[in-house]
Amino acid sequence: MKIGQKLKGMRIEKGFSTIEVAEKLDISESTYRRFESDKSFPDIFILDKIAKIYDKTLNDLLPEGMTVINNNNGEYSNNAGYIVNQYLSEKVVEQYEIRLKEKDEQIALLKSLLEK
Repeated sequence: MKIGQKLKGMRIEKGFSTIEVAEKLDISESTYRRFESDKSFPDIFILDKIAKIYDKTLNDLLPEGMTVINNNNGEYSNNAGYIVNQYLSEKVVEQYEIRLKEKDEQIALLKSLLEK
């Protein structure tokens, strides 16, 4: 699930309007609406504020495949951690598979030359 869907669901569950949440975050309503529509992604500081508003952890807010790695019991500080995307892009996977195929072809060619 994308972050926007999660944010909207949590906001509705708490009974907040987009204006109320934006005010609590000290950002414009249009900025918050962009988060909910997945047109923009909040930075780690805003994510931390959002998590506190909704009584969630940072990991609860992140899309599938992303996680926060930290040493501060889930609370963000300047050196607390970073967000990790655990999935490789399709393009990277495709390039990796091409290189593996090329490697296999080179090995086969070298084996055939050794057998002669």
